[in-house]
Amino acid sequence: MISRLGIEVVDAHAHFFTANTLRSWDRRGRTREGFEKRTRSRTDMTSIEVPDASWDVAQRWVDEMDSYGVSTMGFMVGAEAYDEFLEARRRFPGRFMGYANVNPGEPDAAEQVGRATRDGLQGIKLYPSSWRDFHAYDEACYPIYEEALRHGLLVFLHFGITIGGQADLRHGNPIDIQLPARDFPDLNFIIAHFGAGFFREVLLLQYQTDNVLMDSSGSNSWMRYLPYDLDTRKIFERAIKAGGPERVIFGTDSTFFPRGFRYNVLEAQYTAVRALQEEGLITEEGVDAIFRGNILRLTGYKTRPRTLSCSKT
Repeated sequence: MISRLGIEVVDAHAHFFTANTLRSWDRRGRTREGFEKRTRSRTDMTSIEVPDASWDVAQRWVDEMDSYGVSTMGFMVGAEAYDEFLEARRRFPGRFMGYANVNPGEPDAAEQVGRATRDGLQGIKLYPSSWRDFHAYDEACYPIYEEALRHGLLVFLHFGITIGGQADLRHGNPIDIQLPARDFPDLNFIIAHFGAGFFREVLLLQYQTDNVLMDSSGSNSWMRYLPYDLDTRKIFERAIKAGGPERVIFGTDSTFFPRGFRYNVLEAQYTAVRALQEEGLITEEGVDAIFRGNILRLTGYKTRPRTLSCSKT
């Protein structure tokens, strides 16, 4: 499928939320009002439609992909929406990649990695910025890495700042993954959101490791909270210079409706990368690697070939 931009796009980082997700938040004391307030003040979402039992979430996302010409999206999937996500994959082959949210503090965490493999998911998602009892390099995490390696799964990690109010930034430094990357050289670790404020540390990891990559997902509003100026073009320039285009993976961090697929993120990042191509920093093959090829190479995922005329404006 060819997007409006004239290239094939695979969005490697989005979130699959359902009515069950919101009910789970309520049970854990995470109020929708508090989440919506933080979201409106820190993101480009001005309103949020809360999914209910009548929603066909899978169909909504497929409609978004078809409208913008996106071949496939990779979704972070919590336990509350897990079964619904598996059904979405069954109904729409080639459109949904999945990464199971795993908490190392749960006694069956390693078993959850095995289940993700049996269910055909492409990876797992860890959230060190929300942990309080251990770091990404602690012993509690190693059985998870061992299982991910055994099954050939990717390991996504959210370090840095987060919209979630439960964050503990003492555990949010991407440098924490350097030792596991050394100890598991054949396991690929992907740092979400360019490190979400710890961009310098992610760049250092490009030197120190061979198996730590970064994804570009979201508007990267963490730039506002740094003591020096950055923009999207400069972020991509430094990331490509540090690790090459083969270690950068495109994502939007699309989550809720009515915003849906974040085409503005795709457009801004594509414009930035094309500018770097015009300057000779990246080739056409490198552009394709960022927006499609890298995530497919790492997962072995096969998108569903199809053509579509995009209609959304």
